[in-house]
Amino acid sequence: MGLIPDEHYAMSFFIVITFIITIGVIPSLKYKSLVSFPDTNLFVGTALLLIIPILFIGLRNPFGNWRYLGDTHTYTMTYLRLQSDPLWNSTKDFGFYAFMKFLSSFINIQGFYFVCALIYVLPVYFGFRNWFGKYAYFALVIHVSSMSFWSFGINGLRNGLATSIFLAGLTYYNKKWVMVLLIAISITFHSSMVLPTFALIVIKFFNNTKWLLRIWGASVLISFLVGKNIENYLKLLISNTFGTLDKRADFNKSKEVYHYLEASSFRIDFVFYSALVIGLGYYFIKKLNFDHPFYNKLFNIYLICNTIWLYCIYFPYTNRIAYLSWFLIPALAIYPIIFSTNMKNQSYFMVGAVGVSLFFAWVVTFL
Repeated sequence: MGLIPDEHYAMSFFIVITFIITIGVIPSLKYKSLVSFPDTNLFVGTALLLIIPILFIGLRNPFGNWRYLGDTHTYTMTYLRLQSDPLWNSTKDFGFYAFMKFLSSFINIQGFYFVCALIYVLPVYFGFRNWFGKYAYFALVIHVSSMSFWSFGINGLRNGLATSIFLAGLTYYNKKWVMVLLIAISITFHSSMVLPTFALIVIKFFNNTKWLLRIWGASVLISFLVGKNIENYLKLLISNTFGTLDKRADFNKSKEVYHYLEASSFRIDFVFYSALVIGLGYYFIKKLNFDHPFYNKLFNIYLICNTIWLYCIYFPYTNRIAYLSWFLIPALAIYPIIFSTNMKNQSYFMVGAVGVSLFFAWVVTFL
């Protein structure tokens, strides 16, 4: 991948996966049911959508420009420092830094990013296999084509790895000790995972979807009207707990970076994106009578996390807080399509979900 210039790297990735996904899901237009979907497409498509993202993310330029490869340069400098000074340590997200320190003792920086790419992609896929069997392909399609996948693979690295481990943990919901272990590891990789962990605990005591939907709707209005007024009260709490508001002063002190950090607004585009998933879930649950206890739990975890994000919508890097709900979108989109018994034109729903995911990925990344 070193032959691709930094400024064309993301575009190249999206062109490749868009082509692969388009060719892979075309048979869906021929059949109404996924039962008729060719197994060859499932197998080949899955292999390509595992290999291509791992290669692109793992073999990127470790010293790439921040405009195109985000925090990659920062992580590279940290990794090289660990190699030159093994006694140096960090108390922040100790699991991730222990992971870095371990790898820095025997592999180079490119190897580090390749291992990170494996952890970012594979646990999620195997988690999807636990849920969907061979139809994990479709969840993988939504995952790698989501508007946050690329960003949290090459920029918000700790967030991305942590959410992958957390999601894999959720797929072991019936094996509590495995789930708890993986979720604990995810928190050590990035402390922001305490938010979905908190939501997971809350739904054990309060799992009323109707009320959570009402709270979410009210929170949209409150955030729009007075969100700026509560920003300062929450900023210190969020930054101390989740570590998402660092200024990256050691990374780059250019005026452009500080302008990006300080710019804040009510992100109606992010709210709309979040609302699409909520509207889809409401349609499945209320209109198609999709009554699946675990799906309801996932949906409610999403509602709780997204509601909390609404009060942080004016924060710099607010997408990193929003991602604490967004990482559940592939599972939420695919679960009812695969398991609903009341759905007509199952394949058309799937194509629609894939098309919407790709659309947002292209729009958010390149416009």
